[in-house]
Amino acid sequence: MQTRLRIIGMSCRKCVAALQASLESVPGVVEVSFEHGDATVDHDAGVTRESLMEQVEAAGYDCA
Repeated sequence: MQTRLRIIGMSCRKCVAALQASLESVPGVVEVSFEHGDATVDHDAGVTRESLMEQVEAAGYDCA
């Protein structure tokens, strides 16, 4: 499965690296990629959009 999230407040490479590590720590997440302020997350069926959004917010960013 794949979920796309609009990330708000991600402005540099350190932000991308921190957020990627945070999302990849979620059990069931296979891969995370970023393009134009969006995160595309490939994951198992058991991972919900809400759990990904909570992880983004826990890392200090907003998302939609």
